Amino acid sequence: MTPSELATVAAIVVLLVLSALFSGGETAFTGASRAFITRRARSGDARAGRLARLREHKDRLIAALLIGNNLVNTTATALAAGLLIAWFGEEGVVYASLLMTAVLVVLSEVLPKTYAIQHPDRTALAATPFLALTYRVFGPVAIGVNAAVRGMLRRLGVSIGGERAQTEEELMGVIALHGEGGAEAEAAVEERRMLRGVLALDDLTVADVMTHRSRIEALDAEASPAANAARLLATRHAWLPLWRDGGRDLLGVVETRAALKALHQAKGDPAALDLHPLMAPSPLVPETRPLLDQLQAFRRSHWHFAVVVDEYGQIAGLVTLHDVIEVVVGEITEAGEQILADAVHGAGEVEVPGETRVRDLNRELDWSLPEDEAMTVAGLLMAAAQGTPKRGEAVEIAGYRLQASDLRGRRIARVRIVAPQPEAGEG
Repeated sequence: MTPSELATVAAIVVLLVLSALFSGGETAFTGASRAFITRRARSGDARAGRLARLREHKDRLIAALLIGNNLVNTTATALAAGLLIAWFGEEGVVYASLLMTAVLVVLSEVLPKTYAIQHPDRTALAATPFLALTYRVFGPVAIGVNAAVRGMLRRLGVSIGGERAQTEEELMGVIALHGEGGAEAEAAVEERRMLRGVLALDDLTVADVMTHRSRIEALDAEASPAANAARLLATRHAWLPLWRDGGRDLLGVVETRAALKALHQAKGDPAALDLHPLMAPSPLVPETRPLLDQLQAFRRSHWHFAVVVDEYGQIAGLVTLHDVIEVVVGEITEAGEQILADAVHGAGEVEVPGETRVRDLNRELDWSLPEDEAMTVAGLLMAAAQGTPKRGEAVEIAGYRLQASDLRGRRIARVRIVAPQPEAGEG
């Protein structure tokens, strides 16, 4: 082999290495986590900071990488064709085409891209100097290429914007994969629930988590002093609403500790207890307020609860900071209290009070009952049955069998739910 032929072979090898760098660099750059790059850049990693700046011109860098990759591939193929023609005559063109296709696909495309896909963050950081050099060399040409491409796409009615933001659906998909199959898969289950709860804060309203008016502990201005005193002594809450007319007229809220102190000063005589001087104006919120907004309101105020009103100004329920936190961390129980109160568990089934929230049931049992049709399991059953079902009547919802096991008048007191059984061969 002559010195000239050796130089040609060496040049081809160098071009193949460059092709592999272009291919792997492109795959790593597009696959690297933006969150990872941003975190490393903020921690002072110079390469990550440089890579973050390159991401601001993502379309131009990708175009530069493609230009460089095609240039070296074409040059390498041309050199190989010239060399093989000198060795085998005109048939060398065919040999060069077959040989270079195989070599480029295996060594310069599949191999570097496979590695970059498996280790995108690490590869992108390592390739940052090469990416920056490519941007400087081919960036000016890439500007013209991108301008031409944008013009063509504009004529086809396609608009090109900046880097696409990650959607909530994609984040939910990432959360679903978090920790799956890892050594701490069980611990990751609760982390996934909490992450989904954080995203849910902006989708839920206070009406989704509030305690309904029918279940609120309150002081009644029209009740006897003895009844109100008994309620104060029995309650675990720091504040109680004071209302009249069956809850349709809210007067304010009373601090339990102050009321008990006043009762003590009255020597335990309920008749001498006047609640009106102890009353404070009640914080009111509309039932349509997003939970994230309500959380911010709790943070800005010393009030950690609020009375929820409907569009007509009537009391709909009561929401607390405790309720909002439970969306993220799950049910927070008192001493001796079950997470799903009064639940009766069986094999693949559960019987719960009708007012049990669908979201709480899904969270604690890792179920997937629809949460957008009703807030409680009783409401979900009524929505599916299109009315109040008879005792024992069952309906199927998303594969789950819901049955009204106990009725109190028109109210569904308890609901039995049977989860779908996995088919043979699953799990």
